[in-house]
Amino acid sequence: MTITLIQPSVGRKPDGSPYPRTWVMEPLSVAALAGLTPAPHQCRFVDDRLEAVPYDRPTDLACLSVETYTARRAYQIAAGFRRRGVPVVLGGFHPTLLPAEAAAHADAIVCGDAEPVWGHVLADAAGGRLQPRYQATAPSDLAGLTYDRTLFAGRPYGPLALLETSRGCCFDCEFCSIAAAFRHSFRARPVAEVVCEVRTLRQRNLFFVDDNLGADPARLRDLCEALTPLRRRWIGQVSVQVAQDDALLRLMARSGCIGVLIGFESLAACNLAAMGKAVNSAGLGYEAATARLRRHGISVYATFVFGYDGDTRAAFEETLCFAQRQRFFFAAFNHLVPFPGTRLYARLEAEGRLRYPAWWLDPEFRFGDVAFEPSPLSATELSALCLEFRRRFYRPASVWHRGLDFRANCRTPLKAGVYLTQNLLSGREIERRQGLPLGVPEGDG
Repeated sequence: MTITLIQPSVGRKPDGSPYPRTWVMEPLSVAALAGLTPAPHQCRFVDDRLEAVPYDRPTDLACLSVETYTARRAYQIAAGFRRRGVPVVLGGFHPTLLPAEAAAHADAIVCGDAEPVWGHVLADAAGGRLQPRYQATAPSDLAGLTYDRTLFAGRPYGPLALLETSRGCCFDCEFCSIAAAFRHSFRARPVAEVVCEVRTLRQRNLFFVDDNLGADPARLRDLCEALTPLRRRWIGQVSVQVAQDDALLRLMARSGCIGVLIGFESLAACNLAAMGKAVNSAGLGYEAATARLRRHGISVYATFVFGYDGDTRAAFEETLCFAQRQRFFFAAFNHLVPFPGTRLYARLEAEGRLRYPAWWLDPEFRFGDVAFEPSPLSATELSALCLEFRRRFYRPASVWHRGLDFRANCRTPLKAGVYLTQNLLSGREIERRQGLPLGVPEGDG
């Protein structure tokens, strides 16, 4: 059986080109499915972010991993294959959280982890008896996972290799679809298996996609010890609590950690409590935590979210001053997004504040739009402020000021070059995505 694995884009620009195009990385979910697929089945790969979907090329099965922002485009691609009689399987976060919606666009959906059920999906597809829904009855054991990256050969992906060492997060932020999908579970792969995978990679730069790489500090120490001899550079997502342990930071830096992504979310304690992340208010505090990271040469990509009741322009100004004072490598000024299946979505729906109940499918919705009614700001004001402060953070004077951090951002000539290049690209990407539709307005296929 020939299986076509497809990575959907978010949508199309007016000139017909897909987006996003900056920072296009190898899709790890595709490598995972390919690694789960036994012979004699053959996998082909199509990346909708880089190439046209070959609807008329013969295939026995089309499979897509769907996130909320790619849902509209994924459904359009699915329709193109189904019109030609090719059965379609949809999986990923979005079908897991909205199975009834996804099932209307597919012959079968996979809810939750694919590992326990993928073999059944393939056997049923080969026998012409696909079931409407495949559901893992329990979280899968991550030991023994393999990832087949041979499908990515010849494509112009970024220089980072994506790896997964664990799934889930111990936090329960009300806006987080990860918490909703994994139900606060946390599972990890054996460190020895992760290290064996790293040894096979041609890339010297790694990005650990774990939702919270530092959720288990003891395990992170073991991972860092094992990575140290490999002399790779890596970045990963952690919580600010990782900075409590100065010895751990030292070990992370020695193992090759050059940067971390941290969800600071807000400078207001009341907002952190409302979103379910009051833990960010405990411990060292943001200033001391970032100072420790910088002292060890670890750059920070900081994310902030705006739109909780009481947020005003003053909150943006305070956050921008903080971000520039801390000389963050990157910073994201995001508005609150009500992802389906989250406690935030349920709350806003109950309060009658959703402007686009299914914003991910609404043809009028545009990238950057606010899907709910905030207070005291209007939805239009909140969207405009996010755009304004992104621009201000990435304007040349800010890039220059933050580049003067020679402990972390520009610690070496190589890192200085990466810092400058990526900040300029990020500033341009802000303008390119704003106001674009999700999916393809006219459809295709």
